[in-house]
Amino acid sequence: MEDDLENTDDKPEEAPKLKKRKKLTIPWKLLALYILPAVVVFIIFIAMHKSLVQPPLSREEIMALMNEKKEEEHLEGETDQESDPAKTTSEEIQQGSDIPFIGPQHYYQSFTGALATDLKNDSGILTIELAVSIFMGKLNAEAYFESFKTFEPALRSVILALMRTKTKEQLDTNQGKEALRLEILETINNELVKLGAKPEIKTVQLTKILLI
Repeated sequence: MEDDLENTDDKPEEAPKLKKRKKLTIPWKLLALYILPAVVVFIIFIAMHKSLVQPPLSREEIMALMNEKKEEEHLEGETDQESDPAKTTSEEIQQGSDIPFIGPQHYYQSFTGALATDLKNDSGILTIELAVSIFMGKLNAEAYFESFKTFEPALRSVILALMRTKTKEQLDTNQGKEALRLEILETINNELVKLGAKPEIKTVQLTKILLI
């Protein structure tokens, strides 16, 4: 029994077996199968984009287009337009945009601040806020309203003069307010002609009206 114990003690302890590390293998073929089509599509997209898509116009180019358009309209003269009103309307709609994909539409501009005055025979006080609209392309609209601001003081003066001709009784009804709106539209366009500008205002909206 003791010999067996001694024999067991004399046996060296067996070292634990080391596990072999697995080598990391990259599936290059599989990666190429997924990546290469994407790279090819990206290259084709870049090539087609450069050949088909034109860069946007710079501000200088846009202003040059607007100036050329104005010069052409000036050279055509106003006699032909007056002789054929239907043709005039058609040409005005077509020239509403300097860029082909931007068509004409209504653009609005509000007057700065309210207009207030006494009514005829001291019958009351009228306060209004109004906005005007034009029908043309975006670029022409921006240019027109930029110049429109310079005429606003003169326009305010004639509008106030018109308001003073009204009585409270005339403006108490919806018909009276509508008549005032139409008269303001006519007054604005007439004054623009006197100031040397085009009477392009299409509508007038009374955004606020206070009658006391």
